[in-house]
Amino acid sequence: MKVFELQNLGLVKKSLDVYTKQHEAIAKNIANANNPNYRRVNTDFSAELKTRMEGILKADKDRHIAMPTQVQSKVKENDSSQKEVDLTREMGELAENQIRFEFASKVLAINYRMLNASITGKTQ
Repeated sequence: MKVFELQNLGLVKKSLDVYTKQHEAIAKNIANANNPNYRRVNTDFSAELKTRMEGILKADKDRHIAMPTQVQSKVKENDSSQKEVDLTREMGELAENQIRFEFASKVLAINYRMLNASITGKTQ
């Protein structure tokens, strides 16, 4: 077993990438809020997450919780307000995304500190 290729650490690393892309999309929406010809970039990656997680989360026993068959999107694709940038919604999504990013980075830092402590034998 390779220490640096643990499945959970890989998921956390990938989640940081997703949160970074989501942050960029939200920032682009905010930057172009006053542009009348600009169309909002969708920042809901739940469909992408579902396809990525299908290979990892498997319910192979009767008592396992199965993956939902359909992930509900926060914003409907055909919604006309989807095209316009709502600064309040964008700022809320930005704050939510930042919290998720900070949590994932702290989890990754804790894992690396524990790994470092186990390799060096030092706890501080």
